[in-house]
Amino acid sequence: MAKVLFQSMNPQLFRATFIGYLYEIAQKHEVLLLIEKVDPDTQRLLYDKSLFPGLERIVFFESAFSGNVFLKNYQLCKVLKKTVEEYRPDIVVTHSDMWPADMYMLRFAKEAGARTIAIQAGFRIAGERKLYAWSSLMNAYRKMPQALPLSIRLALAKAKKYAGHFFYYWILPLTAGEKPFLGKTSFVFWDDTSGHRDADYAAVFSKRDYDVCLKDGVKPEKVCVIGHPLERPAAREFFEKAYFAQKGEHEESKTLTIMWPDEVIGFRNDTHDLIPEEEMRERRAKVVALIAEKLADWKIFIKPHPAVKNAEEVRESLGSIPGNVAVVNPSDPADVYIARSSVIVGMPPPSTTLFTASKQSPEKVVVSLNLYNELLGDSYKDFEGIEYVDSRERLASMIDAVRSGTYRKKEGSGGHLPFPTMETVLHIGLAGV
Repeated sequence: MAKVLFQSMNPQLFRATFIGYLYEIAQKHEVLLLIEKVDPDTQRLLYDKSLFPGLERIVFFESAFSGNVFLKNYQLCKVLKKTVEEYRPDIVVTHSDMWPADMYMLRFAKEAGARTIAIQAGFRIAGERKLYAWSSLMNAYRKMPQALPLSIRLALAKAKKYAGHFFYYWILPLTAGEKPFLGKTSFVFWDDTSGHRDADYAAVFSKRDYDVCLKDGVKPEKVCVIGHPLERPAAREFFEKAYFAQKGEHEESKTLTIMWPDEVIGFRNDTHDLIPEEEMRERRAKVVALIAEKLADWKIFIKPHPAVKNAEEVRESLGSIPGNVAVVNPSDPADVYIARSSVIVGMPPPSTTLFTASKQSPEKVVVSLNLYNELLGDSYKDFEGIEYVDSRERLASMIDAVRSGTYRKKEGSGGHLPFPTMETVLHIGLAGV
């Protein structure tokens, strides 16, 4: 039995993904969990010893990315250091080796002689270069004076990123009494592929993610494919009992959910020209109107991204909302609406939610829209289990088929090779092979 220190930084991704790995590990190993505040359902599950027999202790902490950043960073650093020194883990599991809190943890783990594994927590939308380009454009158009030429704004956005890197990787550690985190790779530059920095190993969902890691420069001997928790029998059984069946949330045959992004502008994929807010709003409203008109006797939910402040923002952006459409609370768990719906639709830019839906309910219709050739809009193109729709005509035709009951999902490859058990994954970490 190993002593495992398990750290997760994102409550939404913990519920959607990471808790599945924790469940497997806690069946046979002693675990201390470090986590931000989670939703009440998840917290209740974590304290259920029949589900997590090896979970000995939970330490809740507060993110250092809001409010008094210096004070919160200092407190977080001390909590992480004290936890490692007192617990003396054999293995430390994080969701990356790029974010400051993870880097503190990995540093302290190394000092304590523990092995470290960074396990992928969410879908990789694209490679680092493409994500960096999108992020730079977002900064140039949303956070820079629009009177300046675009070239100047992009230069300022790049300078801002260098300043951000210096702040998070130098200033914050120094103010917490720690040495800076040396190296060029940085979440600020969207270099978020684990394995670049202090993790001994990076565990990823799939061969696709493995290839992305190698393309981004991670050494192949540091990467292993373990599958998404919903592809792992034990973890999937946990999700089905703990989340998917709770509160009687079962599929309603005439229910469709639209996953709504928090971004209000976009960019054309070929030229990177701006798609202004008003145009984005009109495009999205037309999609909602088309779906609502063709599925007039269906329930249609719009589930905003958790970063959207409140549902009223989306209602105002749509103007007139069809009677069969409801905008729900952004903080509601996405898996609840995936469970209730027979069709799940994603607007660009895409999020990890469609990926989760394709794993949670492979039999359901999961659709990624890219009707206007947006930057990052093709992230789910040729992705097994997700229908990629790139024109209004194709969308209309597909909805007609869904309504008439004639739509058939494309057949997949027939499964995947067996993934290693968590015992094997932890053994790799302990053995250092």
